[in-house]
Amino acid sequence: MKKFVRFIFPAVITIFILFSSFDSFTPLWSSGTNILKPVRAGNTASYSKNNNGWMIIVSGRDQNEAITKTVQRYNVNSNTWDTLDPHPTGLLGAATAILKDSLYIIGGIVSPPGAGQEIVYKYSINQNTWSTVASLPVTLVDAKGVSYQDSLIYTAGGFGGPSAGNVFLYNSNSNSWRTATPFPSEGRRNFGGFAIAGDTLIYMCGTNAFGSSVYFDSVYVGVISQNDRSVINWTRGANFPGQTRTFFDACNWGSHGIIMTGGSTDNTFNTASNECYSFSPGRNQWTQLPNKPTAWLTGQSGSVMLGNNIWKLICASGYNSGYLSQTEILTDTLLSVGISQINSMIPEKFTLGQNFPNPFNPATNLEFGISDWGLVTLKVYDLLGKEVATLVNERLNAGTYKYNFDGSQLTSGIYFYTLKAGEFTATKSMLLIK
Repeated sequence: MKKFVRFIFPAVITIFILFSSFDSFTPLWSSGTNILKPVRAGNTASYSKNNNGWMIIVSGRDQNEAITKTVQRYNVNSNTWDTLDPHPTGLLGAATAILKDSLYIIGGIVSPPGAGQEIVYKYSINQNTWSTVASLPVTLVDAKGVSYQDSLIYTAGGFGGPSAGNVFLYNSNSNSWRTATPFPSEGRRNFGGFAIAGDTLIYMCGTNAFGSSVYFDSVYVGVISQNDRSVINWTRGANFPGQTRTFFDACNWGSHGIIMTGGSTDNTFNTASNECYSFSPGRNQWTQLPNKPTAWLTGQSGSVMLGNNIWKLICASGYNSGYLSQTEILTDTLLSVGISQINSMIPEKFTLGQNFPNPFNPATNLEFGISDWGLVTLKVYDLLGKEVATLVNERLNAGTYKYNFDGSQLTSGIYFYTLKAGEFTATKSMLLIK
């Protein structure tokens, strides 16, 4: 069986399908503890582990308009802030991403105005120390970054390199950078939102330069090739329906795709926004969510997933007509149709169980265990290796899950289902008899 899977799967064209849950939960905003030191344009990333979530803000401008070295961290479960080892220089406009237990601060600018830098800083969350890794191939500032699987980081947009629409790919295993497929661009992209949902990258809005009167409502959706991660199939998604254009972040939003909030409506510091939308790349559809209580721009936001698939969008500090100190949190329960978490205890290892019942007609249960938070895919293939269904393609907390698969649209025969989570891959067969 394993030899068969290895032979046919490279030829399969992966099609991203992200299911949306249609549940009775209503997303709600609440208040958290005020930030210790108000900042704007901080370099921000978030992460989840063991049913807890954190957001880290590195540097940014403080209330004296100086670039601070301070690193602040918010703990969602305890609703508390603390400070970490300061950044070596302080900076603005860096791309950020977290891989495993390390935060990467990529490029940025130390003394604006001026050119960006090539340096990449790595912060160890466990050891509370800074170091450097392989430098960027170009100077880069005002790009955005996302992590993928357990070893890759993509940066998109920003000033740097010979052309617009830059996308670079970092591999932490080889400590090396390479160029990836640039996204189609009407002009150089800066200050837009960049996020990842499953195997799909989304870059939305942005402008061609700071203070420019040219800004965009366009959305680019890129599916990452599973044969070569530097190859991205970019297409145009549905245009953003709101008014926000620049100075905002976008974040992963579980089975609902990505989420954004706030920013500037005309690429200036005079038009703070409170808009909040999610976007499903699978359905190519935007959904308006409750507005953020306080309009802002150049604020800091990150998303985390807690137990029972509760997701939180953390929005901290930022700026409108002055510096903000409040922390505002949007909470929702997100889960793909058909999946349920049956045990939140952390399994010792990743597992994929045999479906039950088997044979089945028309429905069966697929059970799997996840020992660490991360991106999980569960897909079904026919005897020829053709993908017939993507059941799960989202980040899940550690725990044991069950998916109720409905095969009523398939013909009788043998099918294979494959679970991928980090470096773990497992495949089992099942028999549909009608």
